[in-house]
Amino acid sequence: MELYQIFCYKRLRECFTLTKRNIVFVLNDYNGHGGAQRVAAILTEDFVNDGHNVSILSINEQENQKSYFPEHVPIFVLHKNGYRAPSAKSLYKNLKKFKLKTVNEELRRRFSLEKRRKDVLKFFSQFGEEPVYVIVIQVWGMQWLEPLLYKDNIKIIGQSHESYNAARNSNRYKRILQYYRRADKFLLLTEKDAEAFKNDGFTNIGVMYNPSPFRVYNDPQALYNNKTIVSYGRLVDGKGFDILIKAFAKISKDIPDWKLHIYGEGPEKDSLKALINVLNMENKIFLKGNTNHPEEVLSDSSIFVLASKAEGLPMSLIEAQSCGLPCISTDCAPGIREIIEEYENGLISPIDDVDVISRHIKRLAKNPELFIKYGQNAFSNSEKFERKSIRDKWYELFDELEDLS
Repeated sequence: MELYQIFCYKRLRECFTLTKRNIVFVLNDYNGHGGAQRVAAILTEDFVNDGHNVSILSINEQENQKSYFPEHVPIFVLHKNGYRAPSAKSLYKNLKKFKLKTVNEELRRRFSLEKRRKDVLKFFSQFGEEPVYVIVIQVWGMQWLEPLLYKDNIKIIGQSHESYNAARNSNRYKRILQYYRRADKFLLLTEKDAEAFKNDGFTNIGVMYNPSPFRVYNDPQALYNNKTIVSYGRLVDGKGFDILIKAFAKISKDIPDWKLHIYGEGPEKDSLKALINVLNMENKIFLKGNTNHPEEVLSDSSIFVLASKAEGLPMSLIEAQSCGLPCISTDCAPGIREIIEEYENGLISPIDDVDVISRHIKRLAKNPELFIKYGQNAFSNSEKFERKSIRDKWYELFDELEDLS
């Protein structure tokens, strides 16, 4: 009887003690189509389904673009109509050089920033003194949120969706130092990146994986029979789609039944089309445009290839493993090796190495036994990115921050 009472108590606590929380996601632009927006949308859906009060604060918005977020979630946009805030300029240096136009632009920027900060404070006034958990997806938005750093009821959780090295070698690192040191928590995507920031003196570090929006078992033999290499992402230089196209073209004659599908849109589309034509690959390589159903695309494919020059913890790799696809990736961030265990569930190549990527594709395409082994292991590995597990880790973090209040 005593064991039964304990069991009932635990079940009742699970059902009735989930605290309804105020959660605000802050994004550069809520209707962008990057991995950061997709992660925020997945978490938003899960938090809303659990009864939490979720809203979106977006610094900008892209014109004529739909978002991943549910329609009933309130979205507040600071700057509409595609506005992009100019970079800060030194008043002292430009006054000294009599660059009065630059000085005037900087004064206008500062005036606009202060005005928008007041709008941010007004937005958060709706919560009164209730606790609010603010998840800042990208550090750029922190300059508008600075007044919130001094409010006891507001818990700032900063995120970086790139590797330590990528952040360290960009102008974002100064913002990270300026703002995320003072956040209640600064979340990285991998233990290696977290350790690097700790070595830089950060004391508020944590690690949080990106969740997969789905986990779909596919028969490995059926996946192999699709005979399709797939990749997706924004068509920009940093994603390395030109390298992937060259790598596939190099071994296409050795795997004549196989094709390459690339999904996405972006400024490099025309140059990639031209490259496909130059290589006479129009009947083998296809630019398929955007997709809103990556799980269907992956289930109709065989091997996923990521040829990027820099990433954090790529959603595309996580999603591919969650459909049972063996993956090939460039060694472009510590996060890659948190997803791919080389020679167990996928293969890794140096950045920009056409020869190695082409050999990896050929190896998996011509070896169905190895393909099936890697695919099965990939699906098993994807369990650690399952969305319910990641959601629960967020709740543990909220509890931790609440206990520190």
